[in-house]
Amino acid sequence: MIYSNRIINPKLYSEIKEIINSNEKIEETMKRIYLNENENEKDFIIERKEKQYKFPKLILIMRSELYRGMFLSVTEDKSNKVTDYSELSNKSFQIFEYWIYSNQIKEEIQITQEIIDEIQIGIDVFN
Repeated sequence: MIYSNRIINPKLYSEIKEIINSNEKIEETMKRIYLNENENEKDFIIERKEKQYKFPKLILIMRSELYRGMFLSVTEDKSNKVTDYSELSNKSFQIFEYWIYSNQIKEEIQITQEIIDEIQIGIDVFN
């Protein structure tokens, strides 16, 4: 199993293959996971200030080259946590969280220059 000249972690490869082979569209899968209260599917933690946000590694892999490279290696770090995203405001992080699952930005969100600057930093971090 090769991905970008790296060996893919077999467990994640199997999960990705299962989703691809199912009749469920990827967008539907992400929505189901987002709405699902089952914390077992959310196996990665991003810490911001005093709060923890849980995400499925699978979703992060599909949305971000940074996480794709991090998780799809057999020699992946067994840690399930990245710390200190405190440079992002709550609003910017909410935008990021919604985008991770939906690939969209809510229309009703008022985007300020400050948020644009933070998101640009986030794009550099998350891609």
